[in-house]
Amino acid sequence: MNSGVSFAFAESADRSVRFSIDASLIEYFDGRALSFIHEKFPETPNGMAGAVFFEQETTAENEDRLMEEWNALLEKHNADLERSWFTTTEQDREKMRSFRHALPVAVNERVVRNKQKKIGTDMAVPDENFPGSLDFQKKMLDASGIDYVIFGHIGDCHLHANLLPKDDAEAEKARHIYGRFVAQSIMLGGCISAEHGIGKLKSKYLYVMMGERYLNEMADLKRAFDPKNILGRGNMFGSE
Repeated sequence: MNSGVSFAFAESADRSVRFSIDASLIEYFDGRALSFIHEKFPETPNGMAGAVFFEQETTAENEDRLMEEWNALLEKHNADLERSWFTTTEQDREKMRSFRHALPVAVNERVVRNKQKKIGTDMAVPDENFPGSLDFQKKMLDASGIDYVIFGHIGDCHLHANLLPKDDAEAEKARHIYGRFVAQSIMLGGCISAEHGIGKLKSKYLYVMMGERYLNEMADLKRAFDPKNILGRGNMFGSE
């Protein structure tokens, strides 16, 4: 099975000349995510193992050279260049970005139809542990039988595995899997929330990750900056 690639160039604001690969944005979609979004974007290639969406600033002087370098890299890693998307125009780049942002919207729509809550990860791990972490998650998700998609910020080793339970039994199983992913991320030296914060639902996992000592230090800082407890009332460090 080939891997697919989405590719976008953007004109450089400072017109500096760079002749080496230096992506300013790298996003990942697994094969399930591509199939999931196919309904909204029927031009999405079928049968792909996954896709990478990336952007790099270019100038008239370096555009051809950069295209050659990217093509060589993609070909080396078995990308299907014939069915990949490449552009240097603002209009097409915005369409690719719409493709990226349509996926989480479609996921939320599916969850609403199932009358369940989305269970989505927000974890990140160090670079050297990322391949093993992703492999662990995919194997566990495949074995679960629960529908899912994986996408997100692969340049930061920070992907979102979105589990889409169809009923209460699958929702309970999905929460158990989420807990396993939390434990694995902590064990690998990662964090339980790399983007969307802790909130109320993840507070118990922060205790596991940080321990009581560091949480007490956070509470002390909260009291120092907010002695009257005005901010964050009802949350981890704010009483009612």
